[in-house]
Amino acid sequence: MIRITTIFLCVLLAAAAFGRYRAEVSVRELREDIEQIETSQVEEVRSIQMLRAEIAYLENPDRLAKVAAAKTDLRPSDSRQLVNAREFAALLGDTDYVPEEDAPSPDSDVILHALAMAQVTDAQ
Repeated sequence: MIRITTIFLCVLLAAAAFGRYRAEVSVRELREDIEQIETSQVEEVRSIQMLRAEIAYLENPDRLAKVAAAKTDLRPSDSRQLVNAREFAALLGDTDYVPEEDAPSPDSDVILHALAMAQVTDAQ
């Protein structure tokens, strides 16, 4: 009876030792995974910071003004480029346009600025 109990306790001890070993291995692997994720997170944060710095550089108004001056031939618009609401509707092909009473007048600054910025071309 003592031998059976001793053998049973030895088997139980071995099973407990194996279980503890597997738990330690599992914890070690999970800690390595956490370290890899934290390292990856630090790299991503650095990458995001670099991208934000690059965006700030690319959106810098002074740099954009220099690029625009070097690459484009922009100049202030003249009065021949401006149209009123009726002419604008005609350019779009709507010949039956009748302005609404509460719509901005053709002399409105909003319309003038919008039309000055728009590129008006013939629709052929």
